Amino acid sequence: MQSEVPSQSFVWGVLAPRFQSELTLQKSQIWLLSGLLEEYGGVADDDFYSESEQKALIDELTGLLVQAVTNEAASRQFTNNSSRRVGRPRDVMSPYLAPELLLVFLRCHDSAGRKSVATSIDGKLKQKEAGQVFEFIKVVIEPLNQYLTTELHREPLSASRLARFALAERQSIAREIKRKELKALAKKQPSP
Repeated sequence: MQSEVPSQSFVWGVLAPRFQSELTLQKSQIWLLSGLLEEYGGVADDDFYSESEQKALIDELTGLLVQAVTNEAASRQFTNNSSRRVGRPRDVMSPYLAPELLLVFLRCHDSAGRKSVATSIDGKLKQKEAGQVFEFIKVVIEPLNQYLTTELHREPLSASRLARFALAERQSIAREIKRKELKALAKKQPSP
């Protein structure tokens, strides 16, 4: 059974406005978690610059979610047109979405990290993800997860997994930059 790929008219004509509407309903929470509330010093209502910045943020986040859907659709289209492979389809949303959401978050935050907190689930001690970057990602991907679960009958994206993926990729890039800097520094120093 081949999975159905959404049409471009559905993605841009239905999903994009839906995502934008759902994100707009959460704009206060997104404004707070993104750090823009602190950056602009108050609520965005009745302040032209704050309102325009908030709208631009919602537009950008909508674009990221829609792009994740189009990346997934293109991947599924390619898979459907090629010979079927065994196993779970490759996740193309997380590698795209995770670093993009982290970049948005880091505009107004000096750093991002994950926190693991203890919680009790059914009387058993468990751990769960916490922290501002996790909460930001969780709120932003909610419209996408709604689409994935209700219309595609798929598992939702995990905010924890996206946060881990984004932070691990960022650490990997930072290590690579550091390695290149040390290598360049070693070349500059005269050898004895």
